[in-house]
Amino acid sequence: MEMSIVFWLGYFGIDTPINSTEGIKQFKTLAKSLLPLSNFGDYNQAIMEFGSQQCKPQSPNCKECPLITSCNAYATGSVKILPVKLKKTKVTKKYFNFLVIDSDDQKTYLERRTEKGIWQQLYQFPLIETPSSMSEKEFLAHLDGSDKINIHYEKALLFNTSDIIHKLSHQELHVKFWILRTKNSPENAVKWSDITSYPVPAVIERFINNFQI
Repeated sequence: MEMSIVFWLGYFGIDTPINSTEGIKQFKTLAKSLLPLSNFGDYNQAIMEFGSQQCKPQSPNCKECPLITSCNAYATGSVKILPVKLKKTKVTKKYFNFLVIDSDDQKTYLERRTEKGIWQQLYQFPLIETPSSMSEKEFLAHLDGSDKINIHYEKALLFNTSDIIHKLSHQELHVKFWILRTKNSPENAVKWSDITSYPVPAVIERFINNFQI
C-alpha cells in the first residue's frame, strides 16, 4: 500500500500530508476514481509491482519510467519530497499528584501557576510530580518526606484509585487527587464555597464538580 501511495501522490503531484485526516480522505477518493471497471485484482497487483520495481519510495527509477512525461513530481522536481508526511509530536507522560487540603472549617488551598508552560496563571491544588504512578502506600511515604505542605493532616485519602488520563497536544498527564483531612486550615486558605470563582484547568474543574465536601 505504501508503494502505491508514493506512486499516485507523486504522479498527480498531491502534497497534502498522507497521514492527515484530509490526506487520507483525498487519497481514498483518488484511488477509488482510478479503479478499472473489471479485473480489480490484476490492477492492484500491477500497481503494487510498479511501486516495488519502478517507483520505489526511497529510490524511484525515473529515467526508465514509461510515465515520466506525465508525472507531476518529476516535472516539478518534487520526486524526493512527495508524498508529504506530518511529523508526529513526541508525547511526554507526566504523573501529577494534587494535594487537596480539606479542613474542618470547610476550606482548602490553591496555588497559582506562574511559570511558563501549561496552565500558566491558572490555579491548582498543591502539586507533587512523580516519575511514575505510585500506589497509595508509596505516595504517602513520599509525601511524608516532602516539604510541599507545611500543615499536619489527620488522614490522607486517594480520591481516584485509577489515574485520570488528561491528554494535551504534547503531554499525557496521569492525575491523582489526594484528600488531606485537617483540623486547622492553612494560611491563605480558600473557602470551598468560593472555589468556583478561581480559574482552574479543566481536569481540576471536573474534580471540584465531583468532589463532595
